[in-house]
Amino acid sequence: MMTKSSTLKIEVLNQHITDKSFQGFFTDADDLRNTMISLLGDVTEQNIIEPCFGEGAFIKNLIGKPSNIDAIDIDENYFIKDLDIENCNYFHTDFIDYFVQLNNRKVVLPETEYDSTICNPPYGLKFSQEYRKLIKKAFPDVYAKESYALFFYFTLQKLKKGGRYVFIIPDTFLTSTHLGYMRQFILESAKPTHIIQFKSKRFGSVNFGYGNMCIIAGNVEPLSADHEVNWIDAVESSQPLLRLVETDHTTVSGDYFINNVDKAWVSPKLFDSIKISRETVTLGEIAECRTGIYTGDNQRFCGYDEENPPKRINGHPIDWDLVNLTPTELEKKQGISSDIAYVPFVRGGHRNVFEATNSCIRWDYEAVTYYDKDKKARLQNKGFYFKKGLAIPMVTSGRLSASEMDNCIFDQGVVGVFAKKVSYHDFLLIYLNHPFATKQKSLVSPGANNSANYLKRINVPKLTEAELLEANKIVELAKVQGWKNTEEERDNFISSVL
Repeated sequence: MMTKSSTLKIEVLNQHITDKSFQGFFTDADDLRNTMISLLGDVTEQNIIEPCFGEGAFIKNLIGKPSNIDAIDIDENYFIKDLDIENCNYFHTDFIDYFVQLNNRKVVLPETEYDSTICNPPYGLKFSQEYRKLIKKAFPDVYAKESYALFFYFTLQKLKKGGRYVFIIPDTFLTSTHLGYMRQFILESAKPTHIIQFKSKRFGSVNFGYGNMCIIAGNVEPLSADHEVNWIDAVESSQPLLRLVETDHTTVSGDYFINNVDKAWVSPKLFDSIKISRETVTLGEIAECRTGIYTGDNQRFCGYDEENPPKRINGHPIDWDLVNLTPTELEKKQGISSDIAYVPFVRGGHRNVFEATNSCIRWDYEAVTYYDKDKKARLQNKGFYFKKGLAIPMVTSGRLSASEMDNCIFDQGVVGVFAKKVSYHDFLLIYLNHPFATKQKSLVSPGANNSANYLKRINVPKLTEAELLEANKIVELAKVQGWKNTEEERDNFISSVL
C-alpha cells in the first residue's frame, strides 16, 4: 500500500502487455460519470474497491462518505499526483495478474469483502501469447484476450453477497461467442439492474476500437426468471443518459437473459425492429460459412493484375495472361504441375456484386505443399475452394456485402457462404446485400466483425420454391441491367418475404 506522497520507487509491472498504452480512457464525460455515480447510489460507511482508479474520476465524486476506499492501478503515472481523497488507500499493482500469478504478487491487497465497486476498466489490452496461456491455465473458462471482461470477473469476486457494482465497458459481451462465460457469470453471480447502451462517441474525441459502449449496474446475486432489468437503448439517442435513467422504463425479464445466455442478449428496441413474420432458419442451416486460406507469405505467393492493380497492394504484380482460369478437377485438389502457376483469388474487402477478381494466388505443387506444411500458413476449408458461392468480407465498415465468386480460392479475410441447395444461392445474394440482413447480423454481433461463427447465426426467412425462383429471375435481370438498376425489384422482393 502507498499514499500519493510516497517516494518509493515504483516497479514496472506490465511486462506481459505488448502495448503499453493500457488502452485506458479517462471518464471525463460528465454525463457518463454522473450516471454511473447515481446508479452506484449512496456509499456512506461502505468499503469500496476501484481496481483501476486512473485519475480518480469516480472516487473523487462519490455520493456520501465511504469508510474506506481501496484504489488500485497498474500505471505508475497515477501515483504522482495527490488526489486528496479521504479514507483512500492506494495500491500499485497489476489487478489481473494479481489473480493469475499468485506467486508473483509484490503487493498484498486487503481480504475485505467490499460493499461496492465502480469501474472504467482497460479495453482490449494486448497480452502476449505466453501470458494468455497463463490466464487460460489459471481460469480455463474465461476469454483471455478481452481485458475488460477479466476486470469485471475478478472485481465482482471481491464484493460481498448483495454488493453493488457499476461498470462502463464495450457492449460486445452481450453478443460475443467468446464472452459467453461473462453472460453465464452475470446469470449466476451478477444480477443486473440496469443495462444502458450508447455510442462510444459520447466519450468525445477518443477513438475506440468498439462502436458501442454499455453501462451495466447490478448486485452480486443470481438472476431469477422473474427479475426485471431496466434496459435503455440509447445508441441512436442524444439525450443525457442520466435523464434517460429517470424517464426510460423499458424492462426485460430475467427469463429472457436465462433463455438466451448461449446465444446473445439484444436490446428490446433492436429486437422489435427486426422481426420476421414467417418461419425462419439460421444461415448456418441452409449454407456452409467457411473462412479461406492464409498463405503464410503473401508477398511471395499472392499476385495481382499488373494492368489493373487493387487499391491496397499486397503481393506482387503479374501478367494476368499467366493465370489459369480453368484448372482441372485434379489440379484444384493437388495443385498445378508447373514451376509457378496462378489461379484467381478473392481477397478481403468490399467488392461489387458481380465483380471479377484482379488478384491471384500461386497454386503449383510447391506452393500447395508450402501451405500445407508451413506453421504460419493455413490451408483451411480446402474442400470449398473453387466452389460457387458468396464472398463476405470478414471486417466491414458496418453493413454486410456479398459478392459472387466461382472457380477461385478465397482468403482468410473472406467468409465464403455456400448454399447447401443451389436454389438458395440467388436469394442469399439478394438477402445478404439488403440492409435487413445487416440488422439481423447486429442481433448476433453489433460490431464490424463478420466471422463465420457470427454469420451462421443470422436469421433468414424460409422461402417457398416459387419465391426462390423469383429471386433467381431478379438476379438474372441484375446481371443484364446492373445490380443498382434492380434495387426496387430487390427491395420489393425482400419486403414480400419477411
